[in-house]
Amino acid sequence: MGNTRYVLEDFVPLSKSHLWKLGISFYDRKGPKSWTEGGVPNFITSNTYIAKAYSKMLRGFLDDCRSDQSEVHLDDSKPLYIIELGAGLGKFSFHFFTAIMDMLQNESSFPFKNIVYVMTDFTDSNFNAWQTHPSLQKFFASGQLDAAIFNAVEHKSITLHRSKVVLSTASVVNPVVIVANYLFAALCSDIFHIQRGVLKEGLVSTGSTLNESADPLNPAIIERLSNQYRYKATTASYYNHEEGEEANWRWMLTWYLDHFSASSAASDATVMIPVGAIRALRRLTALSSQRSLVLSGDKGNSGLESFKGLFDVDLSVDGSFSVMVNFHAISLWFASQGGYWVLDPHEHSYLLVNAFVLDPPLKKQNHQEKLPSCTSTACQRDRLERMNRQMEVLSNRSVSLFPNLLQAFEDYTVKFSPNDYLEVYKTLFAFHNPSLDTLTSALRFADWDTDLLNTYSLPLLKLSKDLNHRTQKVLKEGMQLAWKNYFCSETNIDVVAEIGRFYIKIGDFDSAAEKYEFFIKLQPDSYVGLNNLGICYMEMDRREEAMELFQKALQLAPDFEDPKYWLEILNEEAMDGYDDEWDDL
Repeated sequence: MGNTRYVLEDFVPLSKSHLWKLGISFYDRKGPKSWTEGGVPNFITSNTYIAKAYSKMLRGFLDDCRSDQSEVHLDDSKPLYIIELGAGLGKFSFHFFTAIMDMLQNESSFPFKNIVYVMTDFTDSNFNAWQTHPSLQKFFASGQLDAAIFNAVEHKSITLHRSKVVLSTASVVNPVVIVANYLFAALCSDIFHIQRGVLKEGLVSTGSTLNESADPLNPAIIERLSNQYRYKATTASYYNHEEGEEANWRWMLTWYLDHFSASSAASDATVMIPVGAIRALRRLTALSSQRSLVLSGDKGNSGLESFKGLFDVDLSVDGSFSVMVNFHAISLWFASQGGYWVLDPHEHSYLLVNAFVLDPPLKKQNHQEKLPSCTSTACQRDRLERMNRQMEVLSNRSVSLFPNLLQAFEDYTVKFSPNDYLEVYKTLFAFHNPSLDTLTSALRFADWDTDLLNTYSLPLLKLSKDLNHRTQKVLKEGMQLAWKNYFCSETNIDVVAEIGRFYIKIGDFDSAAEKYEFFIKLQPDSYVGLNNLGICYMEMDRREEAMELFQKALQLAPDFEDPKYWLEILNEEAMDGYDDEWDDL
């Protein structure tokens, strides 16, 4: 009984299988809870460091576009659109937009001012959540943040929700910047085996350990998957319905076939082709006549050693499921278009960050020439050498055309990557009885990340007693940065109250009141929050409002002593002798 397998779908190419419908169903039904409750990781691609890294690469790209030798021109009178695919919870959008606005406001030499950031997702539930999200409202109001429902694989245009602008080849004048974090791993892929010089397509039969006929799109099926694979011979002309780009796909598969059949590295191999990612990029880059920068962070591989051997698809289940992204294949697609690429060299990292550029003024004749048919290893070897020379020309050209982008990539991905940041960040949660200097150094490294701050809020508050002026100034500046970087979610609301408590400790009641007012909007029945906001109002000489808050706190928690004490003081108008009570908050 335990070995029973129920077939959901017979054998089909992987990219057309029922699996991807299950993944879509998971995000569609869960919405924002995919990240807060569904187990999907988000911090690694939604923190201030990766946002800063992307903003520096954006700056480098724009500086390169402004150079005299650039063939990508910018029109200051028209917007430059940054399109984020699969924005999900919206946390990365918040951090990246914040980093961009900081550069716009603080760097007079920033090369382009008219930027519009577009959050997109395929599901209404995420899109609707953004419209009322407290951390995004001021950005939407500025007109420089917009949003759209967009299916990266199917849709060919994007209609912006607030401005009503339709992004298309007719309306997009400047290059587009495309951002895709932890998205490509969830889009459809194909699998191929190269075995003894023969290219074989992978077919999958989706199955489950339970009978799922009642709800074949139930996301819980993902935990019960029982898939089977088989492989059959095919050719490099496998993709024959790609909107006129069939030659580019043939170029890509031919490269893999020749490399693993005829080069010195010949070996049986398994190659994933990120079909959904490439088709999405094809449609999006077409909006700007292919002039584009793509920044993508995802789990994946780019080193050819990882392809050696014959194996089936490795599905990683994390609420939904994902597969490893073949960024090398994406670089081959860009090469076939005459584009450029720079790949994360940290092959074994959990997250790879990669950059790709299309520069359409570069003529593509070298990349569109007809590849000869080969029946011998010598012919394949010659054909591969020709393709590699074409890629080398492109790589060398990118060094001269995009030096600032490449330097930013070197600084923020090669020397110290977002994955490196995550590894160090995780160690910061393991301190025992840290000193104040240790805590401030850790928080400074993490840009006063609010999750880290929340973890150490109690020791930090205890250590904050009797601070000298210099240390108080450091902590106050840090708390201001933490507040600026705070993205509200169901799992981190308490940190708002902790920041408010710090400001009460140092006697900055205006700042504390701002935090508790925000906190009470999110947690209107928090009697502790009401009490502490009442303290702020009392110190700000807003006594009637303070009394109302203390009374409401008592209604919610009749045994709570603090509001009784403050009401007694207010009623007696005896406002002396409670300066040292803040240590008990």
